[in-house]
Amino acid sequence: MNVFNILKVRLLVVSLLISALGFSQSETMGAFQNKVAMFKNDTVWTPGDQPTLMLVPFEPMMYKSSIDRSIGQTDGTTYKQIVGNFRTGLDNLLFIETDANYQVVRMMVDDEDRRKDLYAIYGKSGKDYRVLPQENEGAPKKVKRLKLKNQKPQEIQSHGTRMQNGQIVSENDGQERFMARTITDSSLFNYLHGKYGSVLYVFINQFDVGPMAGLDYRAFEGDEYQREIKVHYSVYTHGYEIYSGVAKTYFSSMVNSQKEIIIENMPELASQIATSIPVMISRAAKK
Repeated sequence: MNVFNILKVRLLVVSLLISALGFSQSETMGAFQNKVAMFKNDTVWTPGDQPTLMLVPFEPMMYKSSIDRSIGQTDGTTYKQIVGNFRTGLDNLLFIETDANYQVVRMMVDDEDRRKDLYAIYGKSGKDYRVLPQENEGAPKKVKRLKLKNQKPQEIQSHGTRMQNGQIVSENDGQERFMARTITDSSLFNYLHGKYGSVLYVFINQFDVGPMAGLDYRAFEGDEYQREIKVHYSVYTHGYEIYSGVAKTYFSSMVNSQKEIIIENMPELASQIATSIPVMISRAAKK
């Protein structure tokens, strides 16, 4: 290679480096232009002095259970009371888990104005059933960092066997799915941030409790088998989905007390969910 060609190669490399640097700077500046939050290196940076985490409980209709008869007979409670107890219990334990690291706004409180905002959140949300990715235990969770777009609300799609136009349709491909949250109106974040100062959001999307998946029929012949609680959730920052997944824990079929189920199992669920919430640092704290 002659001297002229070497110089051309060097100029090309320098040009590419400058372009890459310019792109990196523009991406960073673009993130700061949000003026609410920047997500970088699994950390949310925000200019506010007191960055806030909002906890959004699951909708009552998104409670799925096959053991309510056993629970209700043990505690003498109705279906509505059971849903309310599990909903409140998980929200309480998520607050306990996150309160030390974030300024937490709870939407499940006895306040009419906040209740209206909670149902406005539900109304501007969609349901997205996804295949649950296989993750190695102990491995860090990969963040999605998906840019939010205005979307039409999605219908809940079943993945089993159903009737459609008089025909039996099967959509069960054997893969485990979970419910992720989609936001159908991006102005929701501006509204919530303006009113509550919220920068991070934990959405509890669905709550399932019942026999552990994959049990052999012989497991039900005895008095004891394993039950599973599965919590579907999504973590968002201002305009971005950071992570969506599930938290799981297991308990004996001999346990039917709601109080015992909550005390013994929900701290573990709250802890699993908290591992998906990024660190949040304010500009004031950085100085």
